Amino acid sequence: MNNMNVLVTGCFGFIGYNFLNYLTKNFSEDINITGIDSLITNTSKLNQIEYEDSKNFKFFQLDINDVSSLEKKDFDLIINFAAESHVDNSISDPNKFIRSNVMGTNELLKFAYKNQIQSFIHISTDEVYGSNPNGFSVEGDVLDPSSPYSASKASAEMICNAFVKTYDMKIKICRPANNYGNYQQPEKLIPYTVANLLSGKNIELYGDGKNIRHWLHVEDTCLAIMTILKNGESNSIYNIGSDEYFNNLEIANMILDALELDSNKITFVEDRPGHDFRYAVNFDELKNIGFVPQKNVSTEISNIVQWYKENRAWWEEDYLKVLENRLNRTKLN
Repeated sequence: MNNMNVLVTGCFGFIGYNFLNYLTKNFSEDINITGIDSLITNTSKLNQIEYEDSKNFKFFQLDINDVSSLEKKDFDLIINFAAESHVDNSISDPNKFIRSNVMGTNELLKFAYKNQIQSFIHISTDEVYGSNPNGFSVEGDVLDPSSPYSASKASAEMICNAFVKTYDMKIKICRPANNYGNYQQPEKLIPYTVANLLSGKNIELYGDGKNIRHWLHVEDTCLAIMTILKNGESNSIYNIGSDEYFNNLEIANMILDALELDSNKITFVEDRPGHDFRYAVNFDELKNIGFVPQKNVSTEISNIVQWYKENRAWWEEDYLKVLENRLNRTKLN
């Protein structure tokens, strides 16, 4: 990656920020990074403060729909993390997801094409496959998204595919499993659960809590993206997984154990509309090019719980907004 100019979109969101930290830790002398982010959450604003004086990094507060206004054009690589990503929010406001995830991706691809940027990595999600009750989704499966969120991500992939075929662009698509780790916004299951418990509230689980997710540590996602960047084939798709499967109730109990609380702190609430039962991807294609996941849930949960305990000022403001938004989370606005 010597002397590469890299554009990272959504650089202060959960996965984007962890990837930015990964790049600056491992390649700070080799690359020049430009980051764009809309900074719509307090957590992203706090993340941005950490990079105010960073060398080899320039930041522009920008929505990807407005990426054409970016003065710098000579990038070797674009990695697109920018996205609305919370399923609950997509149920109440699908327009926001279509604008960011579909139209935004289209604008970014146009920017790449017009400026002859030769390498483009798009971060998608395993949710584009829909629920897989028994088997394992492979990259060639028909997409069957269930929520406005996953539909918008599937649509973004179709836009990528069109740019490959129509404009001869070189695009690699990553479909990571359910990410967890530090710096995850408090709307998602693990941080929301920890925040509730630290605030004296109960855990809230949809339905019976038996919905299964393929849990992938965000640092393994970063490692996988680098593996795909270095060893992946052009115009290819790679699932990213860990082979670790837990239902939401099991995750909740791990968090309770880490906080030394008992199961009477769990409350079951009305299930979410269109709630997929199980996500599970086969990631043999990624293993074949050298990826080996390094993290496991059983040892990482306690570390993550401790991080949220020690960084309450980072998440508390956005957590209060999450509590307010959850009142209408399953109603179409």
